[in-house]
Amino acid sequence: MRSGHSSSGAMALCLLLSASVAVAQNLTIPTEIWLNSTSGLGRDTRADLASSAAKPFATLSIAVGQPGMPFLPEVTSVFAALALQDYYLGTNTWQSMGTSTLLNTIRERNGFWSDGKMESSDPAYWGLASFYSYRTYNATDLLDNAKTAWDIVYNAFITPSAAASGSGAGRNVSFSPPTNCTAETFAGGVFLRQDVMNNTEVNMLSVGPFMALSAYLYEATQNSTYHDSAQLSLDFIIHHLWNGSFVSDSIDLSSCQITPKPWTLNQAWFIEGLSVWANVTHNDTLTTLLENAVPSIATYPSWTSHDGTTDDFNPDITSATPNSILKGIYIRSFTEARMRNPGTQLAQYIEAYITVQFNSILEHAQAAPPNNSYYSREWTGPPATFFEAGGNIAALDVLNGAVSLVDASSSNTSTTTPGPNSTGTPRTTSKKSASAGPIAGGVVGGVVAIAVAVAAIFLCRRRQRKVAPNTLKGDFDASDINLVDPFVSRPAHNPIPPTKFQRMNGAYRGDGPSAAPTQPISVTVDSTRDSDSPRNTTHENAIAELPGLVDRLQNLLQGRQPGELPPQYGD
Repeated sequence: MRSGHSSSGAMALCLLLSASVAVAQNLTIPTEIWLNSTSGLGRDTRADLASSAAKPFATLSIAVGQPGMPFLPEVTSVFAALALQDYYLGTNTWQSMGTSTLLNTIRERNGFWSDGKMESSDPAYWGLASFYSYRTYNATDLLDNAKTAWDIVYNAFITPSAAASGSGAGRNVSFSPPTNCTAETFAGGVFLRQDVMNNTEVNMLSVGPFMALSAYLYEATQNSTYHDSAQLSLDFIIHHLWNGSFVSDSIDLSSCQITPKPWTLNQAWFIEGLSVWANVTHNDTLTTLLENAVPSIATYPSWTSHDGTTDDFNPDITSATPNSILKGIYIRSFTEARMRNPGTQLAQYIEAYITVQFNSILEHAQAAPPNNSYYSREWTGPPATFFEAGGNIAALDVLNGAVSLVDASSSNTSTTTPGPNSTGTPRTTSKKSASAGPIAGGVVGGVVAIAVAVAAIFLCRRRQRKVAPNTLKGDFDASDINLVDPFVSRPAHNPIPPTKFQRMNGAYRGDGPSAAPTQPISVTVDSTRDSDSPRNTTHENAIAELPGLVDRLQNLLQGRQPGELPPQYGD
């Protein structure tokens, strides 16, 4: 038994090291093919664009069924985007809308539910909108509202005991996993329909926002119930919906059938919830997962074109016209992930991705003056010719996110990231101009990273040979490993005449953000995981050998100076 455990542990170590190296490669911004991934527009200009796009909502009726707001997600997105705009700008322009109007809208008609059916996603959306407003305006009644919404969703939450028995969570049928379905628990799932008790579908639109809301509420209250729920729901998503490339739409627990249905909205809740939870718990393993998930999702072809612009291309999504409004929530999640990881390579990657969308809507979706506060739902065009609420709802999260990328003073030497970090206060990080040193360091770092990966795999394979007979015993199934095709950059395209946006920004090109040097990737294993397992000195020795291998490679790359003695190699 010990040898089998050692073998699976060695495999896990190899995968962890390889994944960490992949982060260094995947977080390289594909500037050769991403169009306009930088912008010289200052914070004031960005703030004016965002405020102008939001202004029409001051006089509109924000309710289900109004133009541009056919369903509840569009309605809650309006309240969310307006509160977040004040949050990023440090203003209170929309305080009345985000407090009394929001609460009154919930009290009217069906409360937390939309018309016709009771889906767990509805109160979860209201809960998140309420929390954003609470975070912005510090109104405790909004926090209470978010808690109430959470309580409603919890009625469809699968607790560990319900998962073990295959009953409960508002169901009148068993949802025990079928034979050969999964070895993982269903705990943490959230059933989509609360009004159809024999429906056993867990949808990302129910479990995803619930996971994110639980993470936010734990951050605000430190209540262990929110902690446990967030962790269980994230575990459910990772085990049953995350396939290594994107998050699938749903799983029916009775049949174990997964419906992929690639959609930006599903990815939004995963990225947002994961980024908050990794930050709140200071979990390096989850941060590594986020660093792998972001570039994988950002470059997935079902919603990101080869030039980096975002739109849902899946016919299952585009066949329902209102869905084109909701891709703004997807960009919102990246904004939160960036704020939670300031000054990192991940943040720089996200900045570039958001900026591509920002430039695209200014170039292709924004109406011509004097109606240039109107936006089309289609970020690749054609541009709006009149005001359409759905277009502005979609654009708001991009425009808001673009504001958050620039500090309040628009300084070229530092960037203050508004919003929470591990202590709940803004953090400032320095920006340095690119030079030959960082470029060379990045090249050497990349070569060293490859060498580390090769060395790690070699060491793991050498030790695995000793336990090979037991490698396939236990629960390991090679079919569960998802190999993600790399995002390969195309050759740079030939120069083309400047676009409208390029002409508008021509004077700012010298002030755009510069790339920071690539940081070395460190692997930190969660100290709280498997604390009751015996220590494996073989793995520790393998890790201990890696610094020596890196030193040797660096010596070979750098060469010796005249008169310098050869490097000292370890035994």
